[in-house]
Amino acid sequence: MFAYGPVPSRRLGKSIGVSPIPAKTCSYSCVYCQLGRTDHMQIERKSFSPKEDIFCDIEKVVNTSHADFITFAGDGEPTLCKDLGWLIENTKNVFKLPIAVITNGSLLYREDVREDLKNADVVMPTLDVGNQALFEILNRPFKTVTFEKMLQGLIDFRQDFRGQIWSEVMLVSGINDSVKELNSIKDALARTRPDRVYITTPVRPPAENWVESPDPQNILLAEEIFEKVVSITEQETGDFGVMEFSNAREAILEISARHPLRVEQALKIERKFGESGIVEQLVNQSLLDKRSYRNTVYVMPNKSRL
Repeated sequence: MFAYGPVPSRRLGKSIGVSPIPAKTCSYSCVYCQLGRTDHMQIERKSFSPKEDIFCDIEKVVNTSHADFITFAGDGEPTLCKDLGWLIENTKNVFKLPIAVITNGSLLYREDVREDLKNADVVMPTLDVGNQALFEILNRPFKTVTFEKMLQGLIDFRQDFRGQIWSEVMLVSGINDSVKELNSIKDALARTRPDRVYITTPVRPPAENWVESPDPQNILLAEEIFEKVVSITEQETGDFGVMEFSNAREAILEISARHPLRVEQALKIERKFGESGIVEQLVNQSLLDKRSYRNTVYVMPNKSRL
């Protein structure tokens, strides 16, 4: 299943998600990633699946849903899909919905990637750090992707792109939330000239257990240093679209694979199908794991059983 949702987004409202790449295929292995460590680290672009099949899946979800955006995000880095330009152009032309792309920005140094994104309405690149040392600690990039290479890609993309660029800075306690590091991020943002900057913090269980959200005063400090920013540090609200699923079991497993669910969200999906006891059953069968983070219990698929 390539398309899913709509899912509630803190930035995009109701968003139909599209994942054109295999799970956990990425050019980074960020310490805060809600999907865990990267299984397939690469920068080679491929046609992982027939583009027509992906488009057909998008059509099915769009035709049964109301959404504010169609968002190419994926279970890793969507720009690794070499058909992304074709998918964006055709999706936008047929469905007349704005297109967003959530990317780590690592491949924007490539002209073909910048060309593929030209028809998107909003591109949301990550920019968490201002130097190579923290780039390696926080984002853990593919060995040939350097901080300066990534940053130059963002600079070049800004020169060509006519849509909106919304940069996202994920703050992690003790890593990039000091005055020194926040100022280095500010300098990097100034060079890339985004239309918006979002400060985010980890709200779902991260890849590494030691990752923690900054103290509130450090978030306020970041707001003061960055000046014109929007902070998104709370959990999302709203319902998940489930029309493409045949039962609660399928819906919970598929949605939580891309978006770890709070237990109450999973139970709400159960009720949408008029079912009960599905979450408990999946946990007992070791198909779902429970994990606590920031005083909240989440469920997500047990990778060893998939």
